[in-house]
Amino acid sequence: MISKNTAGEWMSLINENLKRLKENLANEGIVSHSEKLVLGVSAGADSTALLYLFSKLRYDLNLSLLAVHINHNLRGEQSDTDEKHIAVLAMKLNIPMIVRHIRLEGESDIENRARVARFEIFEEIRKSYKFDKIVLGHHKWDQAETLLLNLFRGAGLGGLAGIRPIMGEIVHPILIFEPQELKDMLSEEGISWREDLSNQELRFSRNRLRQEILPQIEEHYNPLVREKLYESAAILNLVDQYIMERSLKRFKRACVESKKGRVMLNLPELLKAPQIEQYYILREAYSRISGTRQDFFQAHIRELNSLFESDGSKYITLSNNVYAIRRYEELIFTDDDSELFTPEAEVMVLEPNRALAVHMEYRFQFKYLKVLPDDFRELPPMQVIIDADKIAGKLSIRQRKAGDRFIPFGMSGMKKLKDFFIDEKVPKYDRDLIPVFEDEEKIVWVCGHRIDQRVSHDENSVRYLMISAEPITMNNRALSLKKKRNE
Repeated sequence: MISKNTAGEWMSLINENLKRLKENLANEGIVSHSEKLVLGVSAGADSTALLYLFSKLRYDLNLSLLAVHINHNLRGEQSDTDEKHIAVLAMKLNIPMIVRHIRLEGESDIENRARVARFEIFEEIRKSYKFDKIVLGHHKWDQAETLLLNLFRGAGLGGLAGIRPIMGEIVHPILIFEPQELKDMLSEEGISWREDLSNQELRFSRNRLRQEILPQIEEHYNPLVREKLYESAAILNLVDQYIMERSLKRFKRACVESKKGRVMLNLPELLKAPQIEQYYILREAYSRISGTRQDFFQAHIRELNSLFESDGSKYITLSNNVYAIRRYEELIFTDDDSELFTPEAEVMVLEPNRALAVHMEYRFQFKYLKVLPDDFRELPPMQVIIDADKIAGKLSIRQRKAGDRFIPFGMSGMKKLKDFFIDEKVPKYDRDLIPVFEDEEKIVWVCGHRIDQRVSHDENSVRYLMISAEPITMNNRALSLKKKRNE
């Protein structure tokens, strides 16, 4: 079989496809000269074409090739025949091949679990043999199907961009080819391939899309729907890259700390960004913890938005055991569940006449008064005035502890601090973050909430203590952290 090139000359399909492939590799920067490539191969037409094309291309580009075949052991004797078939071809092409066997228990979500297992093996082999990239044989119609599947799953713009030519160390160089073009080339070259009969099983979502939904769309709506979807994915990929580049610049401004297992963002800075950029910033933080941009959906954005709108501190669990923690003006992404619990703070004992103190993420000011200010009935929640002479011994600041009781101002009987927090609807996650003032006999003030009735001032009071509390702002901590990084 022969075809005509743009110059009007006739050439074989292998030569034409090699020419197109080399141009695509160069234009997209997919593969460079002298790179070492792991080729993921089944015995199907697509990966067989990939193997054959690169066997021809390796001499021009001085490539080192290693074929890897995963036998899933899902189709009994057929799986073993596939393995033998591709092994014989690799030997004929003088390409070394590694075969790995895996067994997946159960039928639930087997497509996705098989995909994850394959990628883990490909990556393990790439690292072990110190190769540069993993090369996979997805073609043009795979791209169209992926766009639709991601749309149905509710993916964002990144998902609608489908399969990118370059996805980290994984590359897809033959996305430019239709599957029939690859089969025609193999037939012309006398290269056989194996048809995976499981591709006809409609229990798999991609097969239903390929066998039922797309043919219906082609018949009743647009016979070129696959081509149009492929073109749309290419445009959406450009848009995705553009927004991602802009968002990463803003990510750098919002990011206070980024290290293995922990990313901290300045929430006010994040919320300045347009909503679409917020999505990309949050996904970037998530990916730095999880190692993937996949499995981050609009549902997660809705959960995170509810986190932003809440007061105080909370956390949610995202995919891949990633936690997002809201702490006042911080948003922390982490895979360390110990961060979900507030570390125990030491008790701070205050010396008499102390004017300032910093403890438990708060800055405190202490001022003794002889006369009540005119606005003493309208003090904000983070400021109180108590009778200084009703304090027994030294004041100290601590976290709550089991069995805490006090007499909330305005009441006459003891109340468990736990019950008080429940009545006040204080989130569980916030309770350990609230400073508790006590003297040597009793609780004096539950910071930001209520003083104890026993230290309230009255008409007999002659000396007063004003305590003011101010949360240490994220901006101050951000400056401190950035200063440490620069030292």
